[in-house]
Amino acid sequence: MTCAKRKVSAVLVVDDRHFVGENLCASPQRVCPRKPGEGYDACQSICGQSDHAEVAAIKAALAAKVDLKRTRPCPPRMFLFGHSAACENCAGWLAKYGIVLIVQHAGAESPTTKRGI
Repeated sequence: MTCAKRKVSAVLVVDDRHFVGENLCASPQRVCPRKPGEGYDACQSICGQSDHAEVAAIKAALAAKVDLKRTRPCPPRMFLFGHSAACENCAGWLAKYGIVLIVQHAGAESPTTKRGI
């Protein structure tokens, strides 16, 4: 199940392949336990969220043995749905692999829910 505060999906496009990540929680709460301005520690400790959507999509590509650091004519692109920006940790992962972040409208529904990608 996804986060009580906000469902976030990330679609990483590498060459002709798509890798999807979501902010899934092992122990979802009805109400988000984080206080305004608080970090993401509660996401992991209380909700059991292993990764944010961006990192989950990158890990899915790495698990599929995709070389994200290989030089390509078009760099890997990540489409982010449900959020307006990547947090500092996620931004670091994107930078490490040279992934271009494209933020969709924060309220936009992910194509993964529409097409079952």
